[in-house]
Amino acid sequence: MSNHALLTLSDHIAADRKISAEEALELRKAIFPDGVVSREEADVMIALEGRVANTDEAFQHAFVEAIVDHALQSGTYAGHVDEATAAWLIERFGDEGARETEIEVLLKALERSESAPASLAAFARGRVAAWLAGKPVGARETEFIRRALYVAAGAGAISVTEDEARWLFALDAESEGRVNHPGWTDLFIRGVLNYLMGRRAPELLDAEDMISRQAWLEAPNQGLGGFFGRMFGHGYGDKVSYREIDAFEAHYERVNAERAEDERLTLAEIAWAVGMTREDGKRTANESALLAKLREFQTQQG
Repeated sequence: MSNHALLTLSDHIAADRKISAEEALELRKAIFPDGVVSREEADVMIALEGRVANTDEAFQHAFVEAIVDHALQSGTYAGHVDEATAAWLIERFGDEGARETEIEVLLKALERSESAPASLAAFARGRVAAWLAGKPVGARETEFIRRALYVAAGAGAISVTEDEARWLFALDAESEGRVNHPGWTDLFIRGVLNYLMGRRAPELLDAEDMISRQAWLEAPNQGLGGFFGRMFGHGYGDKVSYREIDAFEAHYERVNAERAEDERLTLAEIAWAVGMTREDGKRTANESALLAKLREFQTQQG
């Protein structure tokens, strides 16, 4: 469909500020016939989503699918959200009112991407915070926080950074005194402990590095495939050398030793957490639960 025809359809659908399931299907047929969502089509969808007050669930699904597909396919490398696309998303979704469908786009784009700029993950956390402002943290809100916490630039990372830990404290301070879901307390404690106890993930790679690394891993005569093939005689070339085996074992011994050391709470880490609970002069219920858990870990460590 031409841009003019799509704009005409969009204006017609938005006239009553509602989108029915039938209208959502009509939009889907107009945008997805070639399997590619262009920037112009994505912009029309975003503008339409901002004009309607009520939408059928079918449109919400179509909207999220269209914008995420575009974000993952519009950069230099398919599956990677580049800086330009991240900047476009931030510009389009950066107004004051945070909408749930837009947050879903940001989180799914990060979750599905092979890599994405850290600025996009930070922006997503900010939009979640704006959406949560003034409301209790229920089960759905807790799930949004969890997803925003662990999508770290699209690499499937499970580590929590200091900025992310500080974000949890800010959310906790804002939501204190409301009838919050018990899962929020558990997520808050686990997230802060994750940061303190150093569950580190490998440094994030940019798109070019990740693609090069993937090619090496998949190559039949090198990478991990080549290593294990030579080790177990699967015909990938020369037999593995003892030097390779020693290097392989030494690497994992070092990683395991570093992880064990990281997971010990230090006085500096405990002091950081205590300082955060005192930063705004108020002690929240979640902060009290966190400090109790820290005391428990201290006792266990001796």
